[in-house]
Amino acid sequence: MQEFKLVNDIHIHRPQQEIFEYVTQPWRWHEWHPASESAKADHTDLSVGDNFDEVVSMRPFALLPIRMRRHLRWTVMAEQAPHMWEVHGTSPTIDVKVRYELHAVNGTQFRRTFHFTVKNWMRHIAKSFVLPRMEKQSGIAMENLKAALESQTFDLTLPIPLGAQ
Repeated sequence: MQEFKLVNDIHIHRPQQEIFEYVTQPWRWHEWHPASESAKADHTDLSVGDNFDEVVSMRPFALLPIRMRRHLRWTVMAEQAPHMWEVHGTSPTIDVKVRYELHAVNGTQFRRTFHFTVKNWMRHIAKSFVLPRMEKQSGIAMENLKAALESQTFDLTLPIPLGAQ
């Protein structure tokens, strides 16, 4: 199996702590990441060792209306608030590692590193079809994140869905 790695950097004009609190709430990911449909956890304060569930979807072939929906089970692997957060996720078709790194520099320099390994039959189309779609979605996600966080109406206190999916 081949592992792929995507790294995206963006500067966001918000305090580091606010950004950290927002991106470490997976139930808010659908607000900025086009692949995330929903996420739920058993409690709101996720720490190392805690789990949460996410439903993601992707169109691997841009010209076809085929949408693949997957359930990922995530585990928080590392946390150094408000500087770094790392989670690992798995499903029958993909294993994922996501790491957020934040540095206070006239706002916040935000880095998202996304490692993924495609399993089963999808590994045959990963480089040609899945990787380009993931690269595009990652870029869109970063722009959406910046727009959401820099908007005048940004609210960190929205309700939190609890309970496993």
